[in-house]
Amino acid sequence: MSEEATIRRGTRNARYTTVPNHVFEDDRLSMEARWLLGYLLSKPDDWTVRLGDIRKKGGCGRDKARSMVAELVDAGYAEKEPARKDGKFNGLCLVIYDEPRQVEASGDSVASLPQPEKPATVQPSPANPPLVNTDGLAIPEGREREARARETEDRKIVERWLKRVHPSWPSFVSDSGDRALAAALALTAEEREQAAERMADYLAVERQNKGRCAFAVYLAEKRWERLAPKEPEKPKPAYAPAFGPVWAARRARLLLGGPMVQTPLKAWEERAIEAGTLSREAAETSARRNGGWPVVNAMHEAAAQRGNGYSNPDPVDEKLGKLCEFVPVDCDCWRAWKAEHERLGWPWLPDPGTMRGAYFPAGGPERLSKFEAAVRGEDDAGGREAAE
Repeated sequence: MSEEATIRRGTRNARYTTVPNHVFEDDRLSMEARWLLGYLLSKPDDWTVRLGDIRKKGGCGRDKARSMVAELVDAGYAEKEPARKDGKFNGLCLVIYDEPRQVEASGDSVASLPQPEKPATVQPSPANPPLVNTDGLAIPEGREREARARETEDRKIVERWLKRVHPSWPSFVSDSGDRALAAALALTAEEREQAAERMADYLAVERQNKGRCAFAVYLAEKRWERLAPKEPEKPKPAYAPAFGPVWAARRARLLLGGPMVQTPLKAWEERAIEAGTLSREAAETSARRNGGWPVVNAMHEAAAQRGNGYSNPDPVDEKLGKLCEFVPVDCDCWRAWKAEHERLGWPWLPDPGTMRGAYFPAGGPERLSKFEAAVRGEDDAGGREAAE
């Protein structure tokens, strides 16, 4: 056999790496996995690898590339560790080792693996082994996947909140959106709600003091907490709109109670009656309709002139309003109610305008007795409570 060297090496002054021989002799790894490990160890510590790069350099498909990475993990040459950015979970990374981790854990060393007769000089592993970005290499599973999905969804929620709130800030155009987003992500959902709610109050104080800060500063320093506590809003009084169910219930209840004011005939009406040009019954009906129910007439006037209802409705009317229904203008039920008002001498409604109808006791005039019974029932109940 020839004694000449069969492996001939060139002079290496730059761009070379030292890899332990056992990396290429570990029979637990396929030839492809040994190539990948050598390829990764040939890169600098801060080098980032992606699945597409492995596929391109190794001339293989996605499944094969993932299979090689899995071999390295199973053999202990790589470990998955969570990566963090600004203290928050940012996916997974691989830590690559030139010695299998399970060998260290069992107390064995590299010497326990098959060695050549003249082992090559190996430099010690770096203090900080290379972190390899595994975006696309493997899909996080279990809790890691859930945590990553939650963080992604939380970020989207905050981004939508920022898109809605940030443009209202005076310095929005010159503000840093990235800084504002980072500050918003550091807040809880309740704090973001408080920040948006008190933003107008803070800006009003800033205008008085002739000061201004960036939106990111407002969020990061929680400046809304410097404001005086917000006074609770006074509850708005209840309101019964004109021609609505509660308004109609009060009107019908007052009309059913009979005239509140006696309306004597005027002198000219008496003379017309004596002259036979005016019917007494017609004159008395007209006088009662125009002046017998002053509260109802006032309701009609307010609705006709300003479209106003009235505030602080009686609970009795609120309850009776549930017994009323909407009646459109000029329908059969509308005309029946108008005829009933004429028959009873009640004042008729003003024009409801854009409402195009009004509420009346449900069932039409023929069911008015049911509504009247409900009115008497409320009155009786009130009388009993007062007596007791």
